[in-house]
Amino acid sequence: MSGHLVLADRIQKRRGAAVLGVVGLLISLLCVRLVKIQVVSGAELLASVERQHKSRSVIPARRGMILDRSGRVVAASRQMPDVFIDPVLVDDLDSLSIEVGIRVNVSPSEVRQAVLRRADSRYVVVARCVGEVEAEAIRELKHPAVGLSERSLRTYPLGSSMAHVLGFVGRDGNGLEGIELTLDEHLRGCNGTRATIRDARRRALWREERASTPPVDGGHVVLTIDAEIQRITEAALTRTIEKFRAKSGVGIVMKPGTGEVLAMACYPAFDVNDAPNVDQAIRRNRAVTDPVEPGSTFKPFITGGALAGGFVSPTERIDCGQGRYYAGRRLIEDTSPHGMMTLQEIVCKSSNIGMAHIGQRMGAEALHEVMARFGFGRRTGIECPGEDAGLLHPLARWTSYSVTSVPMGYEVGVTPLQLLSAFSAISNDGLLLRPRIVKELLGPDGRPIGSDRGPELVRRVLPSEVARYMSEIVLVSVVEEGSGKLAKVPGHQVLGKTGTSKLSFTDKRGYEEGAYLASFIAAAPASDPRVAVLVMVRRPDAKLGYYGSKVSAPAVGEILAGTLAYLQVPPGEEVAMRAP
Repeated sequence: MSGHLVLADRIQKRRGAAVLGVVGLLISLLCVRLVKIQVVSGAELLASVERQHKSRSVIPARRGMILDRSGRVVAASRQMPDVFIDPVLVDDLDSLSIEVGIRVNVSPSEVRQAVLRRADSRYVVVARCVGEVEAEAIRELKHPAVGLSERSLRTYPLGSSMAHVLGFVGRDGNGLEGIELTLDEHLRGCNGTRATIRDARRRALWREERASTPPVDGGHVVLTIDAEIQRITEAALTRTIEKFRAKSGVGIVMKPGTGEVLAMACYPAFDVNDAPNVDQAIRRNRAVTDPVEPGSTFKPFITGGALAGGFVSPTERIDCGQGRYYAGRRLIEDTSPHGMMTLQEIVCKSSNIGMAHIGQRMGAEALHEVMARFGFGRRTGIECPGEDAGLLHPLARWTSYSVTSVPMGYEVGVTPLQLLSAFSAISNDGLLLRPRIVKELLGPDGRPIGSDRGPELVRRVLPSEVARYMSEIVLVSVVEEGSGKLAKVPGHQVLGKTGTSKLSFTDKRGYEEGAYLASFIAAAPASDPRVAVLVMVRRPDAKLGYYGSKVSAPAVGEILAGTLAYLQVPPGEEVAMRAP
């Protein structure tokens, strides 16, 4: 009997030891698990909990305004949030679709379909850029699945005006073209963040201030452009292109004494507020991106350089024959025979033969040097993206015909801005200034950043006496007596030059039949030029007219008259004609 008791006791002890062993093993495993959770996976798990109960959202910085030189707002931003739904937190989609739809004026079926299409997402936008009334209605709904996503909407109050200058921003708020792109970093500022503590249903409980950072709003940009002068330019350019059924055109207004661009217009224009839906070819700022062969508007630069270099004198008479002249095997013709002419008469009557003689006297090296001095073949440095350097062939690529072609404005490519900038140098006592379209930068508080740098001198391109002779005598005679008569402005003496050039094929050598570029460039008043204007009209209907004197000169006269009146420039006395 006692033996059985001893055996039972031993079995009981073994079972107890086994149970204790199992319990000890489980405790050990639990300790290992706790150590792993606490030490190895602790940071990851804690982060997961924080992600569930904390959220971080972006507080977009307000993009800075763009203003014209008089302080008119031409680009601004306003907060217009998007409405989104988190499908994971939706209990009754049909009811919620109705609740949201009536608050943002969207069909409940559209809301429902939007959520169903992206049911696996945590962020489904059902209404974009809603107004303050709709946003407040969504806030009052207080549904954990519905929220507002901060968004800044860029608006352009003047619609299509200055479209090619301003550019536009993308959906992410970054500048894509124009000044919006060039000065994007200054305009966009720096976004802030908002940290929010949420409950298990992702409902906001409170904002965690210490983990939040406020946004820094973007700075503002003041342009040199004047909205009223821009309007005058755009209106004249549009009327001209429609009248002559042209394909496109460019109009630029500049202050010769400072290099400031007062207007820059391209036709066709487009509404900046709808820019993403506009063809890229229309959005291109042709004033700086499209070089052309300038034709006779190029003659003042060559004749000015010839005078400065002593290749011709003001009183010398050059034999222009009877309207036909062979330069080697090449026939050069004038519209009518002129015989013996002075340099002033060659420019006034736009004689190709006279320019060919001057080019042959100067030779390739001197011609190339004059063109480079005026800035052709390199970018002006204006604050517009995509500026083209134009085309100035190296001397190694010049042919025997180049010395007669270049003085007539062929075998060279210049942008409209380059052309007006160089012409302004002649009327600015021979000083070439860097053109600019940005007047100053302002901080978010509206205070200037740095000081206005003022006019930036590039170089002297002509001696003062030569520049004055060219502007006050030679180029004035073009308007008073020559092909620029339609650009006259009552009360002001105008200096200018016409140009009519053939358009070359884009895919092969040679020129298109009946395709022309009609140009006119001018400044006024001649005694103290306050404004310089260029109008280029591309592919006018040849049946209606294609000469720069008929197509573009009247538009330039209209822009000059309107701008001088707007700037309150008083009528002046005519300058006395004198040779240097």
